[in-house]
Amino acid sequence: MILNTGRLILRPQQQADAPALFAMLSDDRAMRFWNRAPITRLAVVEELVREQQAAMAEGLCRYWTLIRDGEAIGSVDLSLIQDGSAELGFLLRPDCWGAGLATEAVGAVIAHGFGALGLTHVTAAAQRENHAAARVLEKNGFRLTLSRPVLLAHGQNRDCSFYLYDAPISA
Repeated sequence: MILNTGRLILRPQQQADAPALFAMLSDDRAMRFWNRAPITRLAVVEELVREQQAAMAEGLCRYWTLIRDGEAIGSVDLSLIQDGSAELGFLLRPDCWGAGLATEAVGAVIAHGFGALGLTHVTAAAQRENHAAARVLEKNGFRLTLSRPVLLAHGQNRDCSFYLYDAPISA
């Protein structure tokens, strides 16, 4: 499903998005707070996108590519979709930071999740030092539920914050 905001088109991720995603996933600034080192080969991202496409086909997740002025500038996803819950993730090209685009995209995905997908809970995690991600989550109604150290994939311990957003209760 294609989602639209005031400035963005969020369309389901396609295999052709791999080069644009590689540009972000290989960028040290964009990957600073991720649970993996920057990816150094396009082929790795192409395989990652294939795996994500397969998971989407099984209904386990939804990945959207953010399009602004005809150009792919980021990605938002709902993963681990099960029993009315999902986990939110997002990544934006560094030259697009600070303009409210992540907040806008996350808001559209959350609305879609609680509406069309029938979710009742969405969780998210961010490294505690990633104040921008925390702000995106808080602006969209997520509340901090827990902070604790986490061992990341590259063997470093980092303090992480965990967030929850429960679907609004209809009157």
